[in-house]
Amino acid sequence: MKHFLNGVEISPRNRESIGLVSDFTDRPDELQVNIDSVVLPREALTIIQNHIASQGPFEGIPYEIEFNSSISLEYYVDLTESATFRDHEIEVKIKKRKGNDHFFDRADGVTFELMSSKGVVFPTFDVPYLIVKDNILETALTLGISLYVMTKESIQAVKDLAVAIADLAEAVTPVATVPPLPPPGAIVALSIKVAAQLVYTAAVLLATIKLAQQLFELLFPKIRYYKACKVKDLLIAGCNYLGYTFESTILDSMSGLTLLPVPLVKEKKSIFDYIQNDLNFSFTKGYPSASDSTPTIGSLIRAMEDFFNGRTRVNNGVVRLERRDYWQNITSQVIDPALKLQNERSDEYILNTDEAWKRYYIHYQVDYADIHTVDLFDPTDAEYSTEALSPINADLVTIKGLRDVQIPFALGVRKNNLNFIEKLAKGLFEFIDQLTAVFGGNTNFAGQINNRIGCIQISQQYYSTSKLLYTIAGKQPLNYLDLMSASALWNKYHYIEQIQINDFEVRNEVRLRLSVSEFVSLLNNNFVEIDGEVCEILRIEFIDEKSNALISYKKPSDYALGKVETLTINE
Repeated sequence: MKHFLNGVEISPRNRESIGLVSDFTDRPDELQVNIDSVVLPREALTIIQNHIASQGPFEGIPYEIEFNSSISLEYYVDLTESATFRDHEIEVKIKKRKGNDHFFDRADGVTFELMSSKGVVFPTFDVPYLIVKDNILETALTLGISLYVMTKESIQAVKDLAVAIADLAEAVTPVATVPPLPPPGAIVALSIKVAAQLVYTAAVLLATIKLAQQLFELLFPKIRYYKACKVKDLLIAGCNYLGYTFESTILDSMSGLTLLPVPLVKEKKSIFDYIQNDLNFSFTKGYPSASDSTPTIGSLIRAMEDFFNGRTRVNNGVVRLERRDYWQNITSQVIDPALKLQNERSDEYILNTDEAWKRYYIHYQVDYADIHTVDLFDPTDAEYSTEALSPINADLVTIKGLRDVQIPFALGVRKNNLNFIEKLAKGLFEFIDQLTAVFGGNTNFAGQINNRIGCIQISQQYYSTSKLLYTIAGKQPLNYLDLMSASALWNKYHYIEQIQINDFEVRNEVRLRLSVSEFVSLLNNNFVEIDGEVCEILRIEFIDEKSNALISYKKPSDYALGKVETLTINE
């Protein structure tokens, strides 16, 4: 194993004890050295001092470990983490370049706002929304009174006009059995009465239309638009900004997954400077801001890991997000470890009972600033319980633990149909359309009502929690809950966490001989075949100078099969 600092070959004082460690549990910490630090002698000290003089300590120095002419791994010296200077040497920490730790160190500090200020353009699009307020009872009362008054007055005006016209027609029509026509003055008076009644009827009709327009805007505010962006597009842009590429088959299959930020736009005059009918501009930038649930690249990836029960791996500059068992299905490597207890020629393992849980709870956030997320509470959470099958002593059952899957978004609410107020109002506006048609008008209030189906609905202009949607052409399809509800997430991504299908034997620090190529292969996929079964490598420590490795791994078992079941509490 050769070591190079900024392209210059060096020899660390502790090189014979230096090995590489990959920990694949939780957030993978790939390719760290197995010691706290590397001790670099005189020549390396000079290189580092020159670097600090020219670039400062906040830029890492390339560090390469070469196994042979064809296999090498890229690291960097991180001078911001406890670099210790001595007279003739320096003790530093090295990290994997373009690996998990390097990527997330940067991703956690880069916001989408920063990216935008640096010229990154996000592929945003418009999402139509409606403000459907929660004061239905008050609106219903106003609507009922208006409906009664307008209907009664319109009908009475038409009746009075009909009577006036009939009187005039009777007066000017000669009848053989009666004396001649009434005097001209009487006919003129009847004509004026008809004209006045006609003007009054027209005025009532115009007032009705005017009131209808105002009432329509009150009950059915116009469709407005917020800017949003697909989750995958945000992650692609973020990874590209950091010099990585992003890939994910689960996001490919959920291509409509959309993040709708909270309404917050700078350099706009206050909302209180507008009346409601003027609120036709976008309040969102389309990408998350500091007020959103996921303002940074790293926080958005973690949110998606919770959403999909996923893991993120970074290898050779490629960031890949998949469901945690994705790599299990594409393994091809076979290894043959030794027995755990070599002196006794016997085996030793533990059970992964620490991964069992009593309660598994998946839930979105409830945004009390948007009352519709409260109304949609049932699809936003799902709860499951692990129960013992036929226990002998129920009080000795030791199933315990909580898996709390908190999705840091509110679920966007689709307008699926008309509420009872809107249905009542639709009848009124259908009558108004018919009434105006009699007099040559062409209003189409009722037709505009149906166009609102499929839009996002919120209870007020501002809400406080970022929303997660599934959109096609800006609108959520009718079956969006089949893809986005908490129970759908369990059925597609989280069900594999049940202990009866996730039971393993865990063997720790098992020794084996491993070639350099086999070690590098394990970095790309930590699932291997051992004794004919696909096992998951949890941790591997490789020391090239000693030609051996220690691995910890999980081997499939069936110790929980038929012993427990998963009970659905709520979905």
